Amino acid sequence: MSTTSPILKSDELILKELTSSDITKQYIEWLNDCEVNKYLESRFIHQDEHTVKAFVEACQYSELHFLFGMFLQGSMKHIGNIKLGPIDIHHNYAEIGLMIGDKDSWGKGFASKAVSMVTQFGFNQLKLAKLSAGCYENNIGSKKAFEKSGYQVEGFFRSHVKSNNGREGIWKMGCLASDFNVLKYK
Repeated sequence: MSTTSPILKSDELILKELTSSDITKQYIEWLNDCEVNKYLESRFIHQDEHTVKAFVEACQYSELHFLFGMFLQGSMKHIGNIKLGPIDIHHNYAEIGLMIGDKDSWGKGFASKAVSMVTQFGFNQLKLAKLSAGCYENNIGSKKAFEKSGYQVEGFFRSHVKSNNGREGIWKMGCLASDFNVLKYK
């Protein structure tokens, strides 16, 4: 198991390690909802309690993954997840991916806040040199959330993945620790 279970806090969000106790019917429904999962690679497999539990536990017991649940301050309502990992220990970088499953939380800036919090954690606590992410071409909200958090477009892979609309490209986003303007959060 990871030696640390960090809890990251802002004025709006709490990011804490996702555990088996956080796996709810609602969470599983998010993963099977075509509108929520249209940009997730997990959409190709029907998700159930067993598949979700296996994924959450694999992350929980890995030293190279941090899977955070995104919870609203105050109510502790689970609205989505953000993952940092796998961490490449040889090259000192990691990938970030996220999902906001609670549709009432879409468009409220929670994605960019969570990306900023995890980016700061990756650079300041884990001492990573670089973080990167991929965004489907039509997932403009995700691309904007990463750009708002200091990520830059480093490339575009044309017609790279299958989507509901046929094929679409992938934006490759990156952020270097040396360029990161630390975003303060409470």
